[in-house]
Amino acid sequence: MAGTKIEFDDIRIGFGKGSDRKEVLDGVSFSIEDGEFVSVLGPSGCGKSTLLTMAAGFLKPDSGRLVVDGKPVTGPDRDRGVVFQQYAIFPWMSVRKNIAFGLTLRANRRSRSEIDASVDRYIELMGLGGFENALPKQLSGGMRQRVAIARAYATDPSVLLMDEPFGALDAQTRGFMQELLHDANQEERRTAMFITHSVEEAIFLSHRVVVLTGRPTTVHEVVDVPVPMPRTAESRTSSQFIELRRHLEEVMRSMTTFTAAGAPQ
Repeated sequence: MAGTKIEFDDIRIGFGKGSDRKEVLDGVSFSIEDGEFVSVLGPSGCGKSTLLTMAAGFLKPDSGRLVVDGKPVTGPDRDRGVVFQQYAIFPWMSVRKNIAFGLTLRANRRSRSEIDASVDRYIELMGLGGFENALPKQLSGGMRQRVAIARAYATDPSVLLMDEPFGALDAQTRGFMQELLHDANQEERRTAMFITHSVEEAIFLSHRVVVLTGRPTTVHEVVDVPVPMPRTAESRTSSQFIELRRHLEEVMRSMTTFTAAGAPQ
């Protein structure tokens, strides 16, 4: 780790006006170090995706300070790649053209040889060999999301922002995608902010996990993940993994019980 990459400092935001206004984020503060993979957990509706949308530059907080690479976030930037839960790839483009798309835009434009080399690299990294010319409709959900992740990597961002990218996948495919992303990021060493509802997913992928409360949202705790890197399927059965999973599941369960009892959301 070489210093702070992303910093959320006393971030606050609410939606609506007057009596209809609902406060969502109420002084959220945490940081992500350079090269660190951090997952954000919290009850449904607590503002996890809102935080990521702010980091991407698509939304501004009502107050607080949000900094990436020492500079305030004022809008989207090519150094921040975003992967959404939905398969945000172009249905009329092949796998190869989808991955190459960002490299044809003015902000990232490369030579044809550079584009081909980058696309080839991420096709291999994401296990898409043999499907280069396939259209998205010919791919499974997991493969479509691999294309989306490959496209995000290909533009060479220093930060990856991922909003529940595996949320729509079945359990078996989701586990495979977690391992694929982990291996890719071990090789690429990108700073990553990952939104998820899954405790196991957060532990498997992350150096640290940020746990948010229910609305109005603050940071409940930030925990280090003691499971050694790199991780494999066997890591999920280690004593460190199981102990941390038990702790985080208890925390999430207590929050769900608390909010169900009538706490503000």
